[in-house]
Amino acid sequence: MATPALRGLRRRFPDASVSLMGGGHLEPLLADANLFDEWIPVAKGNNKVRQNIESIQAGRYDVAVLFPHSFRTAYETWRGGVPRRIGMARQWRSLLLTDPLKMPQLAPERRAYPMHHEYLEVVATLGVEGDGIGSRLSASPACRDRAQQRLQSLKCDPSRPWVGLHPGAAFGPSKIWPLDRLAEVARQLQDEDDCELVITCGPGEEELAKDLESQIGREVTNLANALWPLDELKVLMEKFALLITGDTGPRHIAAGMGTPQVVLMGPTSPDYTDAFLQTTTVLRKDVECSPCQKKVCPLGHHDCMTAIAPDEVLAAARKWLAASHSH
Repeated sequence: MATPALRGLRRRFPDASVSLMGGGHLEPLLADANLFDEWIPVAKGNNKVRQNIESIQAGRYDVAVLFPHSFRTAYETWRGGVPRRIGMARQWRSLLLTDPLKMPQLAPERRAYPMHHEYLEVVATLGVEGDGIGSRLSASPACRDRAQQRLQSLKCDPSRPWVGLHPGAAFGPSKIWPLDRLAEVARQLQDEDDCELVITCGPGEEELAKDLESQIGREVTNLANALWPLDELKVLMEKFALLITGDTGPRHIAAGMGTPQVVLMGPTSPDYTDAFLQTTTVLRKDVECSPCQKKVCPLGHHDCMTAIAPDEVLAAARKWLAASHSH
């Protein structure tokens, strides 16, 4: 969701050196889209703050652009000696920022400002303008070659539409649509729409993916048996005619590769991601207790997800499949 802001920085400062600091595992995801020159992995463990400060000091940076709201990121860039530090004035960190920004005014009934737009607000302080395009990711030729070898081992018929099913949510079980319903949708897409089914999952979600496979009760491709690296996963997402998922990270990877998504949303607020939804159908029910933003349903009934019917998911999926078929 930060890619529109990062692209804007590149356009505004074509000769600047841009270092991106984030989790080391995320570098392959953002690589190859010309968004940064250097990746600085965030340190882990007991001395992580000190190590992060040392990394920042070593870079001798002129400007720090802070997308997260955390106090820690402001503290580290202040201690790291970056002369200009821009970010939202949240979590008591205003004194550590040279440019503490006010969060944009929320419209009535809205819980949050869309993150794509919030990040663009942060870089607007430097005269950056958006290009009107949402998330964009890319894959290098070398990455595509590696992914192609992996694709050939999948035994999926390239002449049929591939539909990705992502049952997991690292956030917590509250985001997971009942697997028997997802299995029902999957069987109908296989039988009536001649789709190839690919179950995707991340580390720690393998059992959930295998459970879904057993509930479908048919031959499907399940990535739980051999997880894909994040960079190659981008190429697989691009192959999909559609991804059916909860409100997960993979929905944003699919969007970044131009692949349509049907997103089943329950406990989380759509306001955080309500931007650039040209390839996204969000299915969500207005139940009284949603959005609660809780990892586990605090009331034990999970109405926000169980209120979404398989027929609605199928109808949304078929709209996208028909659109891809017409191109």
